[in-house]
Amino acid sequence: MSVDETAPLRVLVVDGDPRARATVVSLLAASDELEVVAETAGGPDALDLAERLRPDIVLLDAGAARTGHTAPLSRAARVFVLAAPDDRGAVEVAVRAGACGHLVPGDFTARDVLRGVRDASRVSLGLSAREAEVMDLIASGRSNGEIARQLFLSEKTVKNHVNRIYAKLGVGSRATAIALWRGMVSALPAKD
Repeated sequence: MSVDETAPLRVLVVDGDPRARATVVSLLAASDELEVVAETAGGPDALDLAERLRPDIVLLDAGAARTGHTAPLSRAARVFVLAAPDDRGAVEVAVRAGACGHLVPGDFTARDVLRGVRDASRVSLGLSAREAEVMDLIASGRSNGEIARQLFLSEKTVKNHVNRIYAKLGVGSRATAIALWRGMVSALPAKD
């Protein structure tokens, strides 16, 4: 599988409420960094779609999270549960089953989804906040010089950050680091 570092992250939206699902799909369609590859009303269909389409992100409504679909979906993608702030039960069940986070329906943006993916990647990959910031810029296609100018750092400092990122991720190239950062671990060969 080829990793295209500029391709949008692929999203599967799972929500039993057709209006809520349409709202989420519409919200994400406005982003150049996210692409809705499929949508479905229920968890069983979501499992089949996730297996066939290999999305990077699954947005899963509270109902599907409660019925045990989070764990199998989280093995293939970053899962975020869509639940009201007072629905702690669904959120707790989903997080224990492997969800990366929680989004409140009608109260999040495409940037919030991207921030959630970045934060989940940073924590799971062991990067510092500054390294995560540098990795975000690498993933957006910026060179070390461009990153240095944007963050008001020397190019040598950026190169040091990049080297530490590669060491922490166990990678040797920008494309592979980007693949890990964006949650496409399945695109990489297994480590020995």
